[in-house]
Amino acid sequence: MAKNKAKKGIKIRMLNAAIIVAACILYLLLLHVTAFKNARYFELAEQTKEYIACERSSHVLYQASDYLTEQVRLFAQNMDIDNMNLYFEEANETKRRENAIKELVHIGSDEAVLGDLWLALDSSNDLMEVEMYSMKLICEAKGYDEQLIPQEVRNVRIKSKDAALSSEDKIEKARELVFNKDYQNAKNIIYGHLSNFVDDAVVLSGEKQLEGKEVFERGIIYQWIFIIILALLTVFNFVAITRLVVKPLGIHVGRVKENKLLDVIGSYEMRYLAYIYNDVHEMNRVNNRMLKDKAEHDSLTGLLNRNAFENLKEFYKNDGITLALVVVDVDKFKHVNDGYGHEVGDEVIKTVADTLKRNFRPEDFVIRLGGDEFVVLMTEVGKLSGDAVRGKLIRINEALKNPQKDIPPVTISAGVAFSEEGFTEDLFAKADKALYEAKEGGRSRCCFAAVEDITDENGGYWITT
Repeated sequence: MAKNKAKKGIKIRMLNAAIIVAACILYLLLLHVTAFKNARYFELAEQTKEYIACERSSHVLYQASDYLTEQVRLFAQNMDIDNMNLYFEEANETKRRENAIKELVHIGSDEAVLGDLWLALDSSNDLMEVEMYSMKLICEAKGYDEQLIPQEVRNVRIKSKDAALSSEDKIEKARELVFNKDYQNAKNIIYGHLSNFVDDAVVLSGEKQLEGKEVFERGIIYQWIFIIILALLTVFNFVAITRLVVKPLGIHVGRVKENKLLDVIGSYEMRYLAYIYNDVHEMNRVNNRMLKDKAEHDSLTGLLNRNAFENLKEFYKNDGITLALVVVDVDKFKHVNDGYGHEVGDEVIKTVADTLKRNFRPEDFVIRLGGDEFVVLMTEVGKLSGDAVRGKLIRINEALKNPQKDIPPVTISAGVAFSEEGFTEDLFAKADKALYEAKEGGRSRCCFAAVEDITDENGGYWITT
């Protein structure tokens, strides 16, 4: 399903090519307009100063309006009174909006042109009521000292339904007022009036500019420069997208096909994708390892199980390494289960497993075949190590006879067989036969398979007391 969804998605390379083609068409149109303006530049000569003032004033209005929006939004987010104070400092002291209009009135701008500017200011003032209501909600929610709150905000009256809201809901309501669609639409109305003002100023200036030939020609040159810069930026954008998105995406596809971790390269999105994929890849690897571990380990004791033993037999089969195989059986374990119950029996099995694990080397494989039957596979151990193996089994039996837990004492019997040719076909049979001989000989002992070099006064047996 994910693959099908990917096919339905927009290919970045094709999208990038489409953007470049569209941009080139727009640039050609812009060049055409620029050439047309250049051919008509003698018509634009008068009132350059007024036009520049209009443009500057509209920019100041943009900045002042956006500054108020920035401060009220920061206050809504951070609830820092300094932002509210900066807001009213701009509204009551700096007054960039009013001063910009006063400047245009002073230089004698046409009232028809100023109409849109007044409308923009009126719309901005209307929006301030929403902004002050938002600030009032936050002040109410946070319980700010009245002396710290500007008079305009103190004068705002909260609607009864809003007054009944919890502090958290008041804050949420305040934030929504300055971040919702209605607020942005109101901002767009202001921008629309400012845009109309600029358009009207351009038209009026175009009609009157008869003496600004040199200035306008310089503006045309700048316009050409900007066009060239835009073209270079477009090429740069294409190169950047190719290097940061398209190329890393191709590399990622190759790595996915190879089932390897992704390189953390490219843009933020590509890096984020790589991190997520790598986490999932690693999680799958861990899960697979856990499943494999579960398949090869005994659930009761945590030891390797019969499946693992079969794998080890195959791994060491006739590979020339020296091995010792110890087959272990708990003596009279059925009596433990029958006399104490299966829960105690399970505790005995776990104790035997832990004791075997502690007494053999870390590199030895201690395995539970099932029930009360265990095996220990020792590598790099030859027949001359019989005494060491016998010593381990003696210590194990002594520990089991004196358990630390509240369980009955038990003993084990063991059969040991050695091989110098890896795991041979008859190795387990030899060790199992030795175990049988140990149990027949009275249990609580071990017996070695027939090996010439292992002789002692007990003939290869030991008995615990």
